[in-house]
Amino acid sequence: MFPPKSNVAVLDLTHAGIIIAQRLAEYGMNVIAVDVYNTVDEVTLSMLGNDFGITVSKNVIPIDDIDFIVSPVHLDPGYEMLKDVRGKGKKIISHHLAVGMILSYGRVLDGVKVIEVTGSKAKTSTTSLLADMLSRVMVVALHTSRGLEVWENGEAERIYSGLSIAPGSILLAVDKLKSEGINVDCCILEVSIGGTGYADIGIITTLEPDYAIARSSSKASDAKLSMIEYRKDESVLLLNIRDEKAVMKANKLGKKFLTFSDSKDMKSDFRMEFDGKKVMLFSGDVELTADVNPFYNASSYVTAFAAAGAVALHMGVGEDVIVQAISGFTGLAGRMQEKKVNGRVLIDNSNSGMDIRSVEKSLDYGLAKVSDRIATKVVMVLGEEAAQVCEGLPPENVAEFVERRIKDIDVLILVGERMRAVTPENMIYASHLEEGLEQAFRISSEDDLILSCVKCFR
Repeated sequence: MFPPKSNVAVLDLTHAGIIIAQRLAEYGMNVIAVDVYNTVDEVTLSMLGNDFGITVSKNVIPIDDIDFIVSPVHLDPGYEMLKDVRGKGKKIISHHLAVGMILSYGRVLDGVKVIEVTGSKAKTSTTSLLADMLSRVMVVALHTSRGLEVWENGEAERIYSGLSIAPGSILLAVDKLKSEGINVDCCILEVSIGGTGYADIGIITTLEPDYAIARSSSKASDAKLSMIEYRKDESVLLLNIRDEKAVMKANKLGKKFLTFSDSKDMKSDFRMEFDGKKVMLFSGDVELTADVNPFYNASSYVTAFAAAGAVALHMGVGEDVIVQAISGFTGLAGRMQEKKVNGRVLIDNSNSGMDIRSVEKSLDYGLAKVSDRIATKVVMVLGEEAAQVCEGLPPENVAEFVERRIKDIDVLILVGERMRAVTPENMIYASHLEEGLEQAFRISSEDDLILSCVKCFR
């Protein structure tokens, strides 16, 4: 833990930095909280000062008396305080590592199996499917971009919504469990861009697609590899065999790890195969097969099947339990979930992790239904609710996609203020997802296909 009475500056209060600052103050640190993005209201800033004795600032402050800085991995390294600290040889600790240290010091999760999941794609689906599997043999708390849930016997109860998956939100989720008096055997935590080093099991679902962070000074994949760097000696890592960068990093650092894959052509500790109707999992002498529900696009969940299945097998969950969970799975809302609504076929792919690649996959999947005469006209709702999502859907990516694929779309409804710059023919504009879907249902008829592809929290 940090030396007592240290002088620490916590940068970025927007992405759950407030709770980190509060905890450090409670543990005896002299804390200065810097609202880097100028987004925190005066009432909250006053509360930090009055209730926790935290000095607050919306501006850069001198670092001469600062012992170390706590900063998120995505902050611009050119930010003046970070430059000054590096120049004077002082330490910078990430939000992720700070949360891990706080959890270790507070010991509030002693006796609880902690599983952290990071990656570019399939985090929410992996954590949710794993919670379903494990909850059939234990009580599980699940913290994802959907909120905080408690799982028992394959059933979930949402107890809190509105948390992000920034590392600091883990502390808020743990506080909520404590305040509700909920005791669990396992916590599964979806974490953005890395790991805290506190987990008993750490999973990197995939490093692709990679993208730039910290004002394009580094790659998100490098930050996610902190899952490997920070891990406890006794913890277990599960890595996607396709992510050579992760495997090489683990080998270089001498970290023990297991691998999973979603292809029969990949040699890994846990292998998953999917033939369109069945999920098959292989590990050593274990071979299990589970039929999938035909009423969702199971092919979009292959990484989740592989990663969740690998962890469940590693933890000794019975094969029959894993089969039951996979067979009963029907997809997640906003994750390529298919349903019939008012006679229309709705492919719901609106979620916080959506990108233009998944938009294209949604369209291709929908067009197959048109060619099979399951649906007729194609209506696409596409865009972002930028106010809710840190990394939106770049308008230039949307414009390029629309230019290539507009002939496959009968009616296009663009969502979000930034999408006004995309101006194809047959375009309708909506300010948010709900309005876009309302328009889609109004202008469509029975047996038409509606594709919902809006980047948003739900």
